[in-house]
Amino acid sequence: MLNTLYVDIFMILVITGNGKGKTTSALGTAIRASGWEKKVAIVFLDKGGSHYGEGNILEMLQDKIEVYRFGLDRFNEKTQEFRFTNTKADEDQANLGIEKIHTLYKQDYFMIVCDEVLTALNVGLVKDVVVRELVDKCPKNTNLILTGRNAPAWLVKKADMVSEVNEVKHHFQQTKKAIKGIDY
Repeated sequence: MLNTLYVDIFMILVITGNGKGKTTSALGTAIRASGWEKKVAIVFLDKGGSHYGEGNILEMLQDKIEVYRFGLDRFNEKTQEFRFTNTKADEDQANLGIEKIHTLYKQDYFMIVCDEVLTALNVGLVKDVVVRELVDKCPKNTNLILTGRNAPAWLVKKADMVSEVNEVKHHFQQTKKAIKGIDY
């Protein structure tokens, strides 16, 4: 009887909203799955550079969770400034990330996290049709997590689970500075 409580159900999960914690939630879910010896991959889109703290810990977990990072560096740690303009190279990197996800589909993953794929969509690095195809072609035995602000209505409708992280208050409103270990 106990075994019937734990069946594999595969889902499309969306973590969206304007608040802080979308990536954190997705990474926590990936770690949970990995803790049960599930095959997990994380594909970071538009997060180039080496100043993301999660990259340091995920490197330590590389025998448990596969990590792929696509994107050019957008953050200057010295000046605490982000580059918001997009280049053709940013677009090329995002599309390489999408291609990687499609190759991972052929490798029997329990979970694939597509971090910031919705942000890449919103800023024009990938097209809506590309994200739709990513969702539509996801294997039935893979849980797909998509993160980023402003999930489109079609995705909210299609997803099995949608979590919205809303900002109530943020220290950027006072300090305007990113904090190492909290923001990156």
